[in-house]
Amino acid sequence: MNSLEKLLYLRGVAAEYLNYSGDRITVPTDVRLQLLAAMGHDVNDPEGVERAIYQLDALPWKCWLQPFTVVSAGAGGFVDIRVHPRDYAMPIDWRLQTEQGEEMAGQCVPAGMTEVGDYHLEGVRYSARRLELPPLPPGYHQLALWNQDTRVEAVLAACPPRCYQAGGRQRGPVAGISCQLYTLRSARNWGIGDFSDLEELIEYSAAAGLDIIGLNPLHAPDMSAADFASPYSPSDRRFLNPLYVDPTRVPDYGNSAEVASLLADPATRRRLAELQTSPLVDYSGVAALKFAVFDAMYRHFCAGEGDEPLGRTQAFDDFVSRGGAPLRAFSVHESQRSRLPLDSAAEPRFHQYLQWLAEEQLARCQALARVRGMKIGLLRDLAVGAVEEGAEVTTNRALFCSRASIGAPPDPLAPRGQDWNLPPPDPVALRADNFRHFIDLLRANMAHCGALRIDHVMGLWRLWWCLPGMDAGAYVFYPFEELLAILRLESHRNECAVIGEDLGVVPDELRVRMSATAVYGNRLLYFQRDPDQQFSAPQQHQADALLMVTNHDVATLAGWWNTTDLQLRSDCGALGDAQPLQASLAQRQEDKHRLLHWLQRLQLLPLAWEDPDAAISRQQPFDLGLCAAILRASARSSAELLLFQLDDLQLLEAPVNIPGTCREYPNWRRKQRRETASLFADPDIQALLTALVRERAQGRAKP
Repeated sequence: MNSLEKLLYLRGVAAEYLNYSGDRITVPTDVRLQLLAAMGHDVNDPEGVERAIYQLDALPWKCWLQPFTVVSAGAGGFVDIRVHPRDYAMPIDWRLQTEQGEEMAGQCVPAGMTEVGDYHLEGVRYSARRLELPPLPPGYHQLALWNQDTRVEAVLAACPPRCYQAGGRQRGPVAGISCQLYTLRSARNWGIGDFSDLEELIEYSAAAGLDIIGLNPLHAPDMSAADFASPYSPSDRRFLNPLYVDPTRVPDYGNSAEVASLLADPATRRRLAELQTSPLVDYSGVAALKFAVFDAMYRHFCAGEGDEPLGRTQAFDDFVSRGGAPLRAFSVHESQRSRLPLDSAAEPRFHQYLQWLAEEQLARCQALARVRGMKIGLLRDLAVGAVEEGAEVTTNRALFCSRASIGAPPDPLAPRGQDWNLPPPDPVALRADNFRHFIDLLRANMAHCGALRIDHVMGLWRLWWCLPGMDAGAYVFYPFEELLAILRLESHRNECAVIGEDLGVVPDELRVRMSATAVYGNRLLYFQRDPDQQFSAPQQHQADALLMVTNHDVATLAGWWNTTDLQLRSDCGALGDAQPLQASLAQRQEDKHRLLHWLQRLQLLPLAWEDPDAAISRQQPFDLGLCAAILRASARSSAELLLFQLDDLQLLEAPVNIPGTCREYPNWRRKQRRETASLFADPDIQALLTALVRERAQGRAKP
């Protein structure tokens, strides 16, 4: 192996991969070298390459222990100490202080410990010796090692073998509703679904016997961008979108004369009515209106009149203190990037105030879900990355590679591959930072929920790095076992179950590790097929998984059945050259036959659909009866978790998102057709939900 190949290996740049067809694809050497350059290496500098190899491969052997080490919680934990021959016979003292305050101490002699590896460096044979540890509770503990010449300190992350399980002790099959929060309608919101709308949805869902509310990412958007609609292209995944704040629930709203005056203005009232009645979310319009009110509320708060009820000022100060350096950096970034014509927007404290309000209201939602008896409550979503101009990347430049982008390799629908315009994290920098940023991300997104879905969970294993301006890229591998261990630890610390979005081409090894560590898989009903492409029997579904009937990346049930999704994709140029519209329509006809026969085998086919062939030949449109049958069949699934979209209860055809499009379709804007209260008051919807919950309660699967 030459030096460049060794550096490519140490940097995790893959030489090949299996594509969507299972073919082995070799990555051109020049592409791999350009990715090395994107990581900051000069591939034309042999001495620089050798220095990088030394730092990555050799240097760790010259220190007993790395500053952050993952170990197993409970019995059987150990650390491997890398020692110079001069230290073999010298006693090494150690002291371990647990996060809970317990102290343990001992002494070891490397010569008497099991050797588990070695490394030859500069004529010296370094040896790795295993130090068995006493049983450790889960947590981040401090370990010190020393002898007369050397002292080393490290953090030991003692991690449980499996993630926290959904519902805790209340295990069993559960069902719930998923929705994009911004799409919710109500008589009182300001043109975008907010946390009060979420509370309303929780109330109705819990009363119907549902246990989960699945949400889109709630991350802070880059509101200085021309288009900041996508929840999957945020400014910062550690913070919340202030547009979800309901200002009317904040004391500063009702107590401010300036707010009252602003909302009494006829022009403001007209604008509010326009935002409420629009079928699409007008993000810029909502932001302009809400931030004008937030500005007045903030100034009321800062004037000393905001401490009603008593203690709000102290609560805000405590929130800022808990947020620490990340919150301070985020708020400074937001104040410098804001384009809003408001004096307060230039103050970092204003953005801290908005984050405080958002967190308070989100916390109230999850608390309500638990009070109402929901086993899980909120299921949050963690996006795979953040935009380069946003706070997360800008305030952590050393952790990201701005000369590359996360994406996906070529496939039939995207023959040139996909570029998501999100800078990838640097695997080496993540470890050098003791995984601080990853831990912060998990803690922020596991707060105020019962479960977290990790979008593109394969990113813990490997990410496809694109080269900007080129139809080229390669997979780059990450310290998977360490990231997975930290995920398990934070899952328990936050009592938050974990779902990994593992749809599409995913290595089998990843799914094996997910199952072994209680990370739920993610399945979509459309793709639950037997080898002959028939829909799978519900009892054959993966048990340790979240089954989604539909989601934000695929057609709604009505759109799928009526084939409007195919026409839309064709009109937008997103269908792909490999399968023209007519071929796709013919394939869909076959799939519709399969769906009806699946329901027929389950004895769930509605009376109006009892002759599948006739129903399809006369192009019978989708209706609530067929929707109910599909949902009831899905409720029989072996999957422990089940979600169906609010969109499908309303027979919506237009999707909220068409992957692969940008300006061709108004992604991330389409609202629900009906207000939540009206929908849940509908007797037909009530009957549907009652039947679904009954199916779910009767067991995971019926033959």
